[in-house]
Amino acid sequence: MDGLSARTKRINVLINAIGTMLVYTSFFAGTMLMPTLLKGKLEEQTIFYSMAVHCLTAALTSPVSMFIIKHFGAKISLIVGSICCMLFYISVMFPIPGVVFAAQSVFGFGLALVRPASLNFLVKNSSPSAMGVNSSIHWGVFMSSMIWGNAVVYCLTYGNYYDARTRVTVYGILLGLNMLGTVMYVLLRTPPRTSDTERKPLLDGMKEDLNPVTFGNLIKETFSLVILKQTVWLIPSMLAAGFYFTMYCVEIPTMIGSHIALFGIMVGVGELLGSLVLGRIISAFGYVLVTIMAGCLAIISLLLTCTSLPKNSGDEFTEAPGLAMLMAVALAYGVSDAGNHLALNSIIGRLFDERSEVIFCVLSCVMNLAAMTWYFVYTVVAWETIIVATGLSVFASMLGIFIVVRPK
Repeated sequence: MDGLSARTKRINVLINAIGTMLVYTSFFAGTMLMPTLLKGKLEEQTIFYSMAVHCLTAALTSPVSMFIIKHFGAKISLIVGSICCMLFYISVMFPIPGVVFAAQSVFGFGLALVRPASLNFLVKNSSPSAMGVNSSIHWGVFMSSMIWGNAVVYCLTYGNYYDARTRVTVYGILLGLNMLGTVMYVLLRTPPRTSDTERKPLLDGMKEDLNPVTFGNLIKETFSLVILKQTVWLIPSMLAAGFYFTMYCVEIPTMIGSHIALFGIMVGVGELLGSLVLGRIISAFGYVLVTIMAGCLAIISLLLTCTSLPKNSGDEFTEAPGLAMLMAVALAYGVSDAGNHLALNSIIGRLFDERSEVIFCVLSCVMNLAAMTWYFVYTVVAWETIIVATGLSVFASMLGIFIVVRPK
């Protein structure tokens, strides 16, 4: 099978990003809205525990996801994963506690397939020189999902999150967008597999491939990759990504009442701007500068959250300075999150290349474990504690990436 042309690979990158954007448009908007929208339908503890179950399932099924991606390829994994996500939206449309928990479990498995497979497909269609640019394209299109999903929510709800008919309409549209993302994955062209004779260890200490590709051999290969010093130093960034996600996708939306959709839109704008600008900086100046910029902005956004966005019980920000500060915080979250992920995804793609599906599954597992921790403790731990812990993880992330990519 002949290799794909550079043009076809770039088209693959774009289609992959659009499909993932559509799937995650539903996920981000549905997750941000869920705790507020289901008030009165389910107990708050039940809602957050179901979200923790989602993350726990995603983490525990990461080895299975890794095997599916490696054995059946990224395209099949994307299609199967996006189909698994659909039950969640139906369960919120007609909420029953047991069904919501079951749907969240299937949803977690679906996203455990989609995100690593999407990143692996990006790597398979990117040369080392194009990795930075393609990563910025992928992340910018992908995270614009925060804009579109929350724009749908804003236009359909206008801050009214408690009407059953509105809930069914919103989640029905989100379900349709998820289905459209599945169609985009079907259109992808699969690049040829690298033959076993062409696969070589890429890092000191990395073992040769273990063939055949069985589940047991894959676990052994994963262990040999995870214990590498490069992987160990990237784990703080993976943890920070999970903690930071819960801050802007769940923690803050529960604090700001009817401005949830506006906040999500501005986070998406920040993600888009960050990917366009910081992707170019990566290409010109490398990962260290972007990591420092993103980390400092993340810490600033956390400080602004702690000082400017007091927790409330659904009260609206009626004064212009309050709303302006909320939008500024959202923009800061978006730009800093884009910088962290651009650096992390590009580094993984360049270091691990043909084995990137393994490390991206590890990334998914660690992020979900971090998010699960926040969901479980959210109702019993002061939110200021969560902010401080997230800030410390961001600092550790900056240090870890610097150690991995510093000049020899």
